[in-house]
Amino acid sequence: MRNERFEEEIRLLLERQADAWNRGDAAGHAADIEEDCWFTNLLGHTPQGKAAFVERHERIFQTIFQGSRLSLDVLRLKRLGEHLAMVESRAVLSGFRALPPGVQACADGALHTRLLLVLVHRGGAWRVSAYHNVDVKPESRES
Repeated sequence: MRNERFEEEIRLLLERQADAWNRGDAAGHAADIEEDCWFTNLLGHTPQGKAAFVERHERIFQTIFQGSRLSLDVLRLKRLGEHLAMVESRAVLSGFRALPPGVQACADGALHTRLLLVLVHRGGAWRVSAYHNVDVKPESRES
């Protein structure tokens, strides 16, 4: 797979995730998630599997993150083999109702995180096998 095509496919995956988030669609947000995905959220909780991923997002889309807006930008992208890759993205979340305990917005009022995805190429498409999200502390925010 040519590098340009690979990069475009990963960017489209992130766009699908952000679009589904912005519609409050938990199942859509999880469309590219593997059934046995490892998932670490902002609080360090580690539910496992697509069903848990969807359930968690359904809950936050109905409560603290209802009506929020997510943007995802690729920071680093690395091909680890023909069928394996990882991507680190900058996530910016705005318009939320509240944040989880211990999580703070930055000076711009948005929540900034770094999202690391481990991707596998299966069935002709890139799929998320591991999802690790960590918040950027307001005093250490990088552009």
